[in-house]
Amino acid sequence: MKRILAGLLALFGLASAQLQIKHELGTLTLNAPAKRVVVLEYSFLDTLLALGVSPVGAATGTQGGDRGLPPYLKARAAGVASIGSRAQPSLEAILALKPEVIVADAFVHKDLIPQLERIAPVLAFQSRRGSFDDLNQQVLELGRLVGKEARARQILEDQERLLQKARAFTNPKAPPVLLGVATPSSFTVHSSESFIGSLLERLGRKSLAKPQNNQTQYELGLEGLLALNPATLVFFTAPDETPIVRGWAKNPLWQRLEAVKRGRIYEFDRDNWTRGRGPLATRLILAELIDSGLLADRPAAGRYAFKP
Repeated sequence: MKRILAGLLALFGLASAQLQIKHELGTLTLNAPAKRVVVLEYSFLDTLLALGVSPVGAATGTQGGDRGLPPYLKARAAGVASIGSRAQPSLEAILALKPEVIVADAFVHKDLIPQLERIAPVLAFQSRRGSFDDLNQQVLELGRLVGKEARARQILEDQERLLQKARAFTNPKAPPVLLGVATPSSFTVHSSESFIGSLLERLGRKSLAKPQNNQTQYELGLEGLLALNPATLVFFTAPDETPIVRGWAKNPLWQRLEAVKRGRIYEFDRDNWTRGRGPLATRLILAELIDSGLLADRPAAGRYAFKP
């Protein structure tokens, strides 16, 4: 009888210690926090580093058109092994690291997930197509994954205090903002349900663009931009590229844009603003939102002013 009772207690103790992590594919159950984690998206790397945990591997390479780590993450992730890029992660490199869990992007890696699951259990989250609320929920789930749930909650509480301080700089009468990533070949709008669009709305600046065809991000040409005629325009560009919008600015029709007339065209580093999407990136973004005058609807100036 004692042996049976001890067995039942042991079983109960094991069950009560199990971790339940909810994600896009269901719920992952673990008996203990994961110590060897591989991440395939920058937001997951950002979050784990904010939690004080270094993954054993991360997609930090430049294959498949990826640009490597965002600048703000490079020093923090110096000791993390690269397993290729987000676009082309190496299954061999992942396997060699013997991960307990692989964290993937439900949108970017959907076709790769069956192969990843042969290596280790997979957590899939909406990162690249996720909203600010989606990414915050992932902070909690990843905190639970690595046994840092209390730290995750503290991060979100601290972040909320920063959001409240930033809201004090917002001009409630400011017009809606159009946000987009400008590369040499395209301009991709980030709508109200994208990470950066929903963050700006949380701070009191409305996004002019809404999702289209269930897409939180979509391409727009010069004619489409002129048709929307935003009073405030934000470009996310890379310092080592010549974005397509510089060419657009030479078109005589450009001067008809309300944002041009108002001097409200801002420019930010797209690597830091639209690729990190974690708690560390959010702190950086909030500081630049205040410093640039975007929240207050002040004319863009200095390093934040768009230069045609």
